[in-house]
Amino acid sequence: MKLIGFCRVDTSSLNLLISFKNLIDMGFAFMKKAVYHGIRDVRVEEVAEPKPGPKEVKIKVKYCGICGSDLHEYQHGLFPQSPFGHEACGEVLELGPRVEGFQVGERVLTFEKGAYAEYFTCPQERMMKIPQNMSWKRAAVVEPLAGAAYAIERAAVQPSDTVLIAGAGPVGLMLLLGLKAIGVQTVYMTEISPIRRKKAEELGAILAFNPLESKVSDMIKKLTSGRGVDVAIEAVGIEATLKDCLTSVCQRGKVIVQGIFTDRVPIHMLGFVTRETTMMGMNSINPSLAMNWIESKGIKPEVIVTKIIPLEQISTAGFEVLTQKTKEEIKILVEP
Repeated sequence: MKLIGFCRVDTSSLNLLISFKNLIDMGFAFMKKAVYHGIRDVRVEEVAEPKPGPKEVKIKVKYCGICGSDLHEYQHGLFPQSPFGHEACGEVLELGPRVEGFQVGERVLTFEKGAYAEYFTCPQERMMKIPQNMSWKRAAVVEPLAGAAYAIERAAVQPSDTVLIAGAGPVGLMLLLGLKAIGVQTVYMTEISPIRRKKAEELGAILAFNPLESKVSDMIKKLTSGRGVDVAIEAVGIEATLKDCLTSVCQRGKVIVQGIFTDRVPIHMLGFVTRETTMMGMNSINPSLAMNWIESKGIKPEVIVTKIIPLEQISTAGFEVLTQKTKEEIKILVEP
């Protein structure tokens, strides 16, 4: 800290301003980006615009959805391989060396972290073109639908199956849309939020009920004449919903785990063994199948979007809102 006249000047801030000016003079451009600094500490900062490297494309971001994994990282810390800010769509702005199959001006989906920004770079193999007539709002939620597509296909769910989905957040609702796309008629859902329960029934769930008011396994046995469901899908990431799934499936039923767990879960294995249950973890996507559902089955994944916010409000109107127990929002998109 130095004294200049009667004013104190923070030399570190002064040096930062000088360095920004020097970079601008050198031809560097700057943009806004949400930068992760720690738990519940995400700040929108001015950073240099990225340049695409070999086989990379620079994207002008239209929307980036807040994923459940992003919310977990906001609340608990970054994962070892962090996906922070990966549900994005936008326009190709610049091609790096040796890029093939993409042109400037094309509209694309991206499946790469770092998209809570005005611009970001994406490897060409983690991008997908979208039709000119697809709305940006719909494009922004193809990625979570692609997660449901992967899980449903890999678990070989059949149209004749009865299914329980534990959780009617974005993951659970995308799974519901996917199940309806392949012709599943009987889907039950559990959800604490009345807003999300209502949305689940609007989208085709036979019944969405509060797991705090009814014991889930008893309710499912009652609804299935004592048999249990063929498939139960955990879409929350907590002990209670996983146990609800394990105790609600029929003999040789399947439990699909797609929720993100940050805590260890103790499981009593006797029922798991005696019912010969198959449990499968899911953590990949199938964008091609999701696009097929949209184009041939008329699936509209954007129906779960409840709010679009500017990048500057990503913490206050985005992450903090989604951490509330009331769960008044379902899917929030960030618009840089």
